[in-house]
Amino acid sequence: MKEIIIKNSISEILIDSNMSYYMFSFYFILFLENEDKVKEDLFLDNKDKIKDLYDVLEKYLKKILVEWHQEPSEKEFQKHSTRYEKIVLNKKTYRVNYRMSEIGKLAYLIYRILQMLDNSHAKGESINIKIVHKE
Repeated sequence: MKEIIIKNSISEILIDSNMSYYMFSFYFILFLENEDKVKEDLFLDNKDKIKDLYDVLEKYLKKILVEWHQEPSEKEFQKHSTRYEKIVLNKKTYRVNYRMSEIGKLAYLIYRILQMLDNSHAKGESINIKIVHKE
């Protein structure tokens, strides 16, 4: 089992072991400089690499929201409003169930990573991606 921790100067995101295998193998592995060895720490200090990761994740989030996301009914939203978070992407607001839905959890996780990447890119800060192996 492994977890991924993504940090910048003001925030930290923990990706649990279930999501980390998927996220690492499809997105973060592209940014390793030595492809023969997976490092415990990966630093993205190049604005272009941060922007590239942002673009890839944003494209994937759009695909998730268009193909798999279903907006809750008003009744469902009012009954269980704490299960939902708003995601704003391309001036459209989505309400995702980030507690009970696997699609909602993935969409919300990617959205939070996008916010962090955008913040770091704008400020010229680096991103630290740490891989923690758990027993």
